[in-house]
Amino acid sequence: MRQPFRRASLYVTLLLIAEAVIGLLFLVVTAYYHVVLTSYLADIESRLVYGYVFGLYMYGVQLLVTFLVSISMWRRLWRRRCTPNVHLILALWLLYSCVIVASGFGCVWNLYHGVNVLESAVETSLIRGIDLYYSCPEWKLLWDGLQWHKECCGAHDYKDWMNAEWMPNQGDNCSLTILAPYACCKRSCESCYNNFSPGGGISESRPIPALTVESINTNGCLPIFHGAITNFVYILLALWALSLKFLIMICCISKYILNRQNQGDGCDNVGLSDENGHPLVIVKYPCNVRCVTIGEEDLGSDIAPNYCNCNEVDEDNCNDY
Repeated sequence: MRQPFRRASLYVTLLLIAEAVIGLLFLVVTAYYHVVLTSYLADIESRLVYGYVFGLYMYGVQLLVTFLVSISMWRRLWRRRCTPNVHLILALWLLYSCVIVASGFGCVWNLYHGVNVLESAVETSLIRGIDLYYSCPEWKLLWDGLQWHKECCGAHDYKDWMNAEWMPNQGDNCSLTILAPYACCKRSCESCYNNFSPGGGISESRPIPALTVESINTNGCLPIFHGAITNFVYILLALWALSLKFLIMICCISKYILNRQNQGDGCDNVGLSDENGHPLVIVKYPCNVRCVTIGEEDLGSDIAPNYCNCNEVDEDNCNDY
């Protein structure tokens, strides 16, 4: 195909590479937030998150593979003459690309509508983990690591620990004391921070300090989860909008190229006919061959030029004609 404007092939290649990069970013962002979201859940509940992000993984792979392969396809098309087959190939390719991008929006929309479901599952899981904190080592490690790294305490706030079934009742004279794991301590609180290591509990060589509201993180872990999944959805929507924008640009350039091809030597042979409507045939010949146009009146004339077959006569004699 001919390039209808300067560096048309370069612009198309850059757009295809941009789409492939967006697919790679989809995979990276999804993998990162997949790890973040599953850190709030046990292994069994983590399958729920995997069900929501599986479609996002597939969308990223489709973008990456499809548009990387499309670079090779376009390179081959530039070397070919525009024919109805080329027109059909590009039309099917554009349709397939539009279906892929539409499926990506469906995956993001599914995750957006599943935010409430995920939050409810995480809330139920975290509250159950508080009741199993001392009876199940898996939940103790999960809660200690979560509160330590996210700097939060409890599901909604630190009072979730004080309402646990296994937590002893406080007396009236201990109203200032907070009953919560030492993983809730603030990083700046040296009195309890130095006595705790994640998963290791309290150091036996030091006295156990009392926790107060000033020494612990009072915010819950569930709001942090809500903020993480909200940012996840917004980032995915931004990446999908970029992929849609680049796809629209590719569609416009492709349609423009095909229209120019039709106006030139065309897929539909537009303009390749004589005055009577008979189709013309294009014959390619070497640059060192001269073409002579012979009309019907010349063929029946006595003064028509004589031509020789260069295979039957010498080269010197043939040059005289």
